[in-house]
Amino acid sequence: MKRFFFWLISLGIGFYALSVITDNDHVWTGLRQCYLRGYKTAQIDDMGFQSLRSIPASESPRPWPLHSRYNSFDLPESLIDSTHRWNTTALTVIHRDSLLLDWKSDRIPGADTMRTNSFSVAKSLTALAIGAAEKEGLLSVHDRVSKYLPRFSQGPAAELTIEQVLQMRSGIPYGESYKNPFGFMSKCTYGDDILLRLGGYTVEGSPGAPWKYQGGNTLLLQEILLEVIDVSLGAWFSDKIWGPIGATTEAKWAVDNAGHERNYACFYTTASEFARLGQLLLDSGQVDGTPVLERDFVRRMTTPIGPLADGTDIQHYGYQIWMGTHNGVAFKSMQGLHGQYVISIPELELVAVRTGFFRPKGKIRGIDVDVYQTIDMAKAASTL
Repeated sequence: MKRFFFWLISLGIGFYALSVITDNDHVWTGLRQCYLRGYKTAQIDDMGFQSLRSIPASESPRPWPLHSRYNSFDLPESLIDSTHRWNTTALTVIHRDSLLLDWKSDRIPGADTMRTNSFSVAKSLTALAIGAAEKEGLLSVHDRVSKYLPRFSQGPAAELTIEQVLQMRSGIPYGESYKNPFGFMSKCTYGDDILLRLGGYTVEGSPGAPWKYQGGNTLLLQEILLEVIDVSLGAWFSDKIWGPIGATTEAKWAVDNAGHERNYACFYTTASEFARLGQLLLDSGQVDGTPVLERDFVRRMTTPIGPLADGTDIQHYGYQIWMGTHNGVAFKSMQGLHGQYVISIPELELVAVRTGFFRPKGKIRGIDVDVYQTIDMAKAASTL
């Protein structure tokens, strides 16, 4: 028996040593955060596992005014069934700058106060941070990346622009699979030194086409931004975006061992605070007439990429943000892995937010099907 345990312990030590040698020791963190909790990938309730940077509430908080019909909207039975099936945590609707609906699940423990992982909504927040830097004159999205990162000064990479990185058409093959435990995104999500991992990648082919959605592009935006600001991404976002929009509660952003934000995901706040970011887009970057972002940046951010050299026509994406139309009405959407949505519908003066553990599969015109259902819910609430 002693020999058995000796060999068992030796085998475990051997596996761990091999994982370290091959730069795969992050898998142990992934096992603890996901598989040992019954999940196959990261989930919205993982804040307790993270090293976190505080994104403080605004020094001039702006609580949402309550709509004249605040919370008077009864969710239809079909939507109730959907929220239970997909473990929706919260639904928020802002109509004409006022809080119309603030629904929390009564089946999910802690849903009333839960700060959920944004997942890829954080990509849009990174684009907002870039917009703030452009407003300050620190960079232009039309600049070549090599101006800030000299390793991109040779070959096809020399033509790469910040705008192309924002639009997910860098031509850099990072890979995007979260289910591959040894892939780039898993190493960034559960590993250390995430910005250092970017150094082994460069443009393949020519930048500009094809369009390929990859979190590595968002990490690259952070690396570029850190060349022109003297604080962390989180501190910059706090000062230039979170504070000015009047956030009433503290948010959190996960950081690695070097203090770099896992900025393709891992921003934690509540649905009603996420809604402020949608309202910022709805108001073209303005808060009570004060420009947080330049109107022209918001216009460019929310303009479809359009035709590319490879023959594709990308109408559903802009600067780290999704867009489309539903029943003839245009919308912009920040979207996260399990159905985290911050949707702005300018024509209807609506912002809709959905957070939850799962979402129905499938896309329509490049957009998650549940985005359209969330828009229908918000429209129904606003027209009663």
